[in-house]
Amino acid sequence: MLSEHKLSTFTILIILCLYLFFPSGLSATDAWYYAASIKYNGEIFHPHHLLYNTLGLLFSWLPTKAGWETLASLKIMNALFAFMSLIIVQKILFAFKTAEKHVAIISCLAGLSFSILRFATENETYIVPLFFALLASLNYLKFISGRGDRFALYTGLMAAISVLFHQIYIFWWAGLLAGFLFEKRKRPALLYFLVSMIGPVVYLVIIMIHEGTSRDVIINFILGAFRGNASLGLTLKGLLLSFINLIRSFVQIHGYIYNMLKENPLLAVPGLISLFMIFLAFLKIPGKNKLNDSQRFCRVHIIIIVLQFIFAMLSYGNAEFMIMIPVLIFMLLPLMVTNYEKFIFRIMIAMAVWNISYGLIPLHLRSQAQEQFLCNAVLCNKNMIIIASDDQLIRSMLYYKSGDNNPKGVYKSPAIIKMKSEDQGILLEVIDRALQNGTEIYTNCLDEEPVSRSSILEGNQNRDFFRNYQTILIKSWKQNTGTKSIYKVEKKL
Repeated sequence: MLSEHKLSTFTILIILCLYLFFPSGLSATDAWYYAASIKYNGEIFHPHHLLYNTLGLLFSWLPTKAGWETLASLKIMNALFAFMSLIIVQKILFAFKTAEKHVAIISCLAGLSFSILRFATENETYIVPLFFALLASLNYLKFISGRGDRFALYTGLMAAISVLFHQIYIFWWAGLLAGFLFEKRKRPALLYFLVSMIGPVVYLVIIMIHEGTSRDVIINFILGAFRGNASLGLTLKGLLLSFINLIRSFVQIHGYIYNMLKENPLLAVPGLISLFMIFLAFLKIPGKNKLNDSQRFCRVHIIIIVLQFIFAMLSYGNAEFMIMIPVLIFMLLPLMVTNYEKFIFRIMIAMAVWNISYGLIPLHLRSQAQEQFLCNAVLCNKNMIIIASDDQLIRSMLYYKSGDNNPKGVYKSPAIIKMKSEDQGILLEVIDRALQNGTEIYTNCLDEEPVSRSSILEGNQNRDFFRNYQTILIKSWKQNTGTKSIYKVEKKL
């Protein structure tokens, strides 16, 4: 089938090359932790994304034997699954007889939306389940096209697998279940439901083998972080963040863009091109289309979009839980509107220019040299004290580098301690005791951070705290998104 649709397939291959050649240079805490767990056979089964580390262990086995880094291998894995997800989108659109050039444009829109770009170039757990969820939707489409009840089985199986790779896809599963219930036929709905019970069965088997068989153990494992710090709730701030992060699912918006423009005003050119293309796009607003054959498919996937967004909103606007929304919206667009070619083409140009210029390339070029410096310092001097702006990131990187899942000497920043309503006095005692003993103390908490959620919440708390000490610049790294520095903390003279 790929050879029959050369333009859209070629387009998707180009997007794959972007994923492979521009991996993120700014891996997050979770990315390092998952890679370390796989590298040292640590937490292979995680409750929220049960099978991700297992798949990563299998995928990275051969590359690591050939000398590749585990983290780099896992980024390749996600790039390949993002590529396969776009192939499934292509198949769904062709099933609705969408024109080849329109499929090529929509593939670009889906593949170059920032949420996909971000996670297809990183070691995170959201891309792999997206592939299986889309595969479930493709099988659901085959079912409603009258190709037999066996596709209800395939749909349930793929939906269950997606949930095993991340629990957030339970809402995709629920949307598809609603679709089968709308059919008012018991057999397909029952087939879908029964085969999808493979998910709970796999959970129970793994829990009983690795954790135990008591009821409390099973409940604690399944709920995972919700037994700890994670929570759900609806707040005004969470509502605001939900809509901001919904926009960020489509295009990158971050304070570092301002730093880039301040450093080089010519970098405003891609932004101006994107804004101009958006202006042109809205001169060609598409018309409403009669759904006809696609009505059932669209209705089910609109339900999925709404469910996913509501849960993201209840999770205080968690952007990661919206990764699938741009893909679904772009996939449904040609089924719901007409005369859309010029509109989507111009939006695609705008998104591609913006997200590649301000998302893909800057994140690829960003280095974690500051964090690497701190990690190497700790590994060379076990008695050293590190006060980190992101202590969990440093801990995860140290775990990846050394295999020690509980490294000593790494402390939270004063701002994080205060935000968590903890006692800063403990940190003061640690610093004073270290200075009395002649122990070196390094910190990276004094950088001028670009505008972001964390920088707004933290304010000047770190700077205010360290005014009680003399801070000496040890090393700095100038990047296109700002300057990163390491300071040594000493007694104030």
